[in-house]
Amino acid sequence: MLQNPPESQLFNMTVEDEVAFALENLGLLREEIEERVSWALEIVGLEGKREEFPPNLSGGEKQRLAIASVLAMKAPIIVMDEPTSQLDPGGKKEVENVILRLRREGVTVIIVEHDSRFLFRNADRIVVLKDGGVFLEGKPREVARRVEELLGLGVKLPHSLILSHRLGLPPLLSPEEFQPRVTHQR
Repeated sequence: MLQNPPESQLFNMTVEDEVAFALENLGLLREEIEERVSWALEIVGLEGKREEFPPNLSGGEKQRLAIASVLAMKAPIIVMDEPTSQLDPGGKKEVENVILRLRREGVTVIIVEHDSRFLFRNADRIVVLKDGGVFLEGKPREVARRVEELLGLGVKLPHSLILSHRLGLPPLLSPEEFQPRVTHQR
């Protein structure tokens, strides 16, 4: 599980040691540890930062380091708690790219997130919780059709989705989807 903020699980003196820590505690052979550390750092784009002191990394790099530490365990499922919170747009994009790569690698990623724009862009399935239970569940476009219910729950929706709903258009989840449809409607 990837916790928020990432600093809560970073405590070693180098990036390499951070990724290797759990693997060493599992008693893996040094060669296996080195292979997994290299693989995980390559996936998250930190292979050139092996000797860096983790507190000196940017917010996005710290988040990617935390992801690498979990990824090195080779778990088939990774749970992430608000992986893009407190990151600038560049850091968010870096983390988003890592998540997309993990999905291509066949890793199941479960994301607990308040940023609905991020979820609509990246999720295969969205589950909306209310009062400790499942309120809505489905593919992003299916969930996006329930604009009034989502707004009633206080979910901050992408502007393009709210506007498309109010204009009677199908759910448009991003400005890139919205602009051609509105321009075409004129």
